[in-house]
Amino acid sequence: MSEPAVEKFFCNQCKRLTRHYVRAEHTAENYDKRSGTSLTSRYLVAECCGCENVALVRKTHFSEHIDHYEDPSTGKQYAEAIWEEEIYPPVTYRASPPWFEDLPDDTLREISAEIYKSLQTGSHYLATFGSRTLIDRLIVLTVGDKGNFTKGLKALEDEGKLSPQEREILDPVVKAGNAAAHRCWAPTKEQIAVILDTVEGLIHRLLVLPTLAEELKEAVPDRAGGGKPHAQKAVVTVKDKIEAAPKDLRAIYDELAGKLRALGDDVTVHPQKHYMAFRRNRNFASVQVYNQKRVVRVYLNLDPEAVEFDPAMMRDVRQIGHFGTGDLEITLRTKKDVEKAVPFLGASYDAS
Repeated sequence: MSEPAVEKFFCNQCKRLTRHYVRAEHTAENYDKRSGTSLTSRYLVAECCGCENVALVRKTHFSEHIDHYEDPSTGKQYAEAIWEEEIYPPVTYRASPPWFEDLPDDTLREISAEIYKSLQTGSHYLATFGSRTLIDRLIVLTVGDKGNFTKGLKALEDEGKLSPQEREILDPVVKAGNAAAHRCWAPTKEQIAVILDTVEGLIHRLLVLPTLAEELKEAVPDRAGGGKPHAQKAVVTVKDKIEAAPKDLRAIYDELAGKLRALGDDVTVHPQKHYMAFRRNRNFASVQVYNQKRVVRVYLNLDPEAVEFDPAMMRDVRQIGHFGTGDLEITLRTKKDVEKAVPFLGASYDAS
């Protein structure tokens, strides 16, 4: 069996131009008799020689697109065909930030994902609208719905979440969103990068860092007796936390997990980085373990206003960023708390 041909293409996985095996190819040529020109199209299935990522490549050449050049040493003239190239999935215009998966809000993650996808197709208008929408959502999550954008920004300033300097930096981003929406203005590639750098930086500071700091606090060991530090395995994921949980806290988690699994044969468990997702058709319970606080928290897909709300163990998190999905937070400190939560667990399961 002959070796496959090798050509260079951009690899979305390696993030650079790499050598690819051509695993399959189809060539088509359309000839126009009137003009005497032709369009040649090559369709390739290409596999990166390094990471084995597979992509579909379409290369097209119009017969009159020829580049002429001269060999400086010999003076000989050469002609070279110019090929245009498209890759699917499209070449990543801008990679999502490394903390993308730590966004503690589904809506922010979805809007951000759509922005990155729109950039892959050169949709700068949509990306600019989306950046403005990200700020809107950030305002709602941090200070609540204030009725309009201007009042929301003022509330951020009044509550000390946005400094005067940050407000000044954010101002041209807001104006860019308005210009794209009302005056048909689209930023350049460099300008959209500035817009996204600004918005992502604000989201990271206000939403991601606080939740990650809480995780870090859980991971940092307390002082041992006599002020001497003691060795402790680093706790990175929720699975690590469960394994490292004190006996009484582990018993609470096991009791909760057992109740959730018993709700139906269709319940599946999907470990995430920061929480355990219990799923039916979709996530109906997101569970987090806090070893130092000695509590287990479960987020349910229930309307806090539609349940018998107990402020001693429940919290409305519709406008509070958190890991996992669900608008109702229940904090469990004992096995009795798990029993109290059972009706709510069942209601969230039924709703999923």
